[in-house]
This record gives sequence, C-alpha cells and structure tokens, in this order.
Amino acid sequence: MDGLKNGKFEYVVNRGDEVRVVLTPHRYGDGKYVASMSRFEKDYVRVETLRELRILAEHGFRIRMSNGNSTKHRAPSLIALY
Repeated sequence: MDGLKNGKFEYVVNRGDEVRVVLTPHRYGDGKYVASMSRFEKDYVRVETLRELRILAEHGFRIRMSNGNSTKHRAPSLIALY
C-alpha cells in the first residue's frame, strides 16, 4: 500500500502482469469519485473532491482507482489505501 504520496492519491501495483503501474482515483463520467466499504454498487459513496475522498479513505473506505494508460488497469479497482 502506498496510500498518499506528496498529498496525492497513488497506489503502485505490486503483483500480476503490470507490476509498478501507478493507479490514481478514477473519475467517472459524472465527474465524481467513488469510495465504498464493499465492491457492490449499492454501497458506493460518490464524492466531488479529492478532499472528500481522503476523509472517506481515512475512515476505512476503499477507493476506486485506475490507470487509463494501462492495458490491464483501465477498469477501476477497489483499493484500500490505509
């Protein structure tokens, strides 16, 4: 877990086909970020800012993260940062 580096959300993949790919919070089409305690959409909490996302992460929520330039990590994954 890399969590927050220099005030930015980052997670570096450490296993699988794309080791060292950097994931960042995924912004959905509506411009919002997603945090959740589970993988189920019914549990999603949608927020507008990274500040709100950070507060949720600090309280145990996992963050949907992706990397648009990656071949394996374009779809958002649910990542625990703390």
